[in-house]
Amino acid sequence: MSELRLEDYDLLLIDLDGVVWLENKPIKGAVETLNEIYGEIEIRFVTNNSTRHRREVAEALRDIGVKWAGQDHIITSASTLADLSSAMSIESCFVVGERGLTMELEERGISVKEEGEVCVGMDRNFDYQKLTVALRNILAGRLFLATNEDRTFPTPEGPIPGAGSMVSAISGACGRPPDIVVGKPNPIMFLRASSQVGAEKPLVIGDRVETDILGALRAGMDSALVLTGATKELGRVRPRPKYVLRSLRDLLTSGE
Repeated sequence: MSELRLEDYDLLLIDLDGVVWLENKPIKGAVETLNEIYGEIEIRFVTNNSTRHRREVAEALRDIGVKWAGQDHIITSASTLADLSSAMSIESCFVVGERGLTMELEERGISVKEEGEVCVGMDRNFDYQKLTVALRNILAGRLFLATNEDRTFPTPEGPIPGAGSMVSAISGACGRPPDIVVGKPNPIMFLRASSQVGAEKPLVIGDRVETDILGALRAGMDSALVLTGATKELGRVRPRPKYVLRSLRDLLTSGE
């Protein structure tokens, strides 16, 4: 593996779940690392987690000690799907998801109701009724939009079903995949974040090969795999990241 030198990059695109925290419980050394490198390099947090609004994510980061974190530092699959829905002039959505996705859509003037395009994210209250309503909307010709297809979501107690489990259930019912999936490994969030800050050499840091590392490859960006979340060892995974970090703390010793 190559040796990581922070000075070679002008933007860090950092995943949250499994990299910075596990269900808001900070991973050892992550907060201290973020605070130490802040000001030396631009940082954006890019997450497939659609359950919370960007304001809530920023507040959660401040609560664990990342005091400089604000909404502008956050890009979520929910905010990205809401932006795309607005750009497509979508007027209403049936949401399989939680408050983060609902709030992001409503802030862009999109009504959340039982008849509309189907917008799917992680939903810990997913049930047969929601599956039925989603199915009927899709069969009626509505779009099937997804925040991401992560099969699982990391927690301190172990993995739980992620948004991809809801997407798979709906796909199984209607007989087709989503029309659009905005989350990683789709590179759209990485490209948007890089464009917003005018970065020329971004580095993606995440814990999932199939989302973070593959998304970085598709965006034409270098990547670092952190072994504190979904991936515990590199093994023979593909695609290969450029760097492997035991944790974010390795950023403080990079280049030494």
